[in-house]
Amino acid sequence: MKTKVLFIVVITSLLSCSSPIDKKFNEETVKEDIEAIKGRIDSTDLQLLMGSIISLKFQEKKLEDMTYADILDNGKKLKEEQDKFEAEQKIIAEEAAKKEAIRLQRLNEVIMVSCFEKGFAKYDYEDYITYKFVIKNKSNKNVRALKGNITFTNLFDDEISSLNFVYDESIEAGTTATWNAQTDYNQFKDEDQLLKNKELKDLKVIWKPETIIFEDGTRLD
Repeated sequence: MKTKVLFIVVITSLLSCSSPIDKKFNEETVKEDIEAIKGRIDSTDLQLLMGSIISLKFQEKKLEDMTYADILDNGKKLKEEQDKFEAEQKIIAEEAAKKEAIRLQRLNEVIMVSCFEKGFAKYDYEDYITYKFVIKNKSNKNVRALKGNITFTNLFDDEISSLNFVYDESIEAGTTATWNAQTDYNQFKDEDQLLKNKELKDLKVIWKPETIIFEDGTRLD
């Protein structure tokens, strides 16, 4: 009985050692080795193995000292590290997005900007797209100046154009002001043509506040 058990152990050991995944890397037979390994591991591990071979070659590692199993383990470790890094990145990005959303909400509770007219004009042989904005101070403090950005998109939220918005005249608490602006028109730029030809009702106007300065010297950023 003991002899039979020992025989089975020896045979199992030999079969394990002869598995293509346990073979040492060989530059000359790598294609054949990979073909032999394909039937032994799933497609995900196969991609990790091949990716790890390429990565280690770029690092000028001596692959001949490693088995294909060692190379695969290296790929799995790299994948784990990459997944961990991407997860941390995602958390940081989500936290930053939440903070930005809160910041914008706080600023939008103070100042609201809307575009109520868009046109086209020529001055001194130059062409311009013109805009009229209404600014509402919704706070209980007088605003001294404000800065932000206006983005024009189509109805599918695809950005067409944007402009910097700077208004440095006082706006009393609870009142509104108007601001006329213009941007250069370039007939050879697709975005300029699109913005010029679109009616305001077919555009979305997105106000993104950056800084608000109050007459008492305080500010919101």
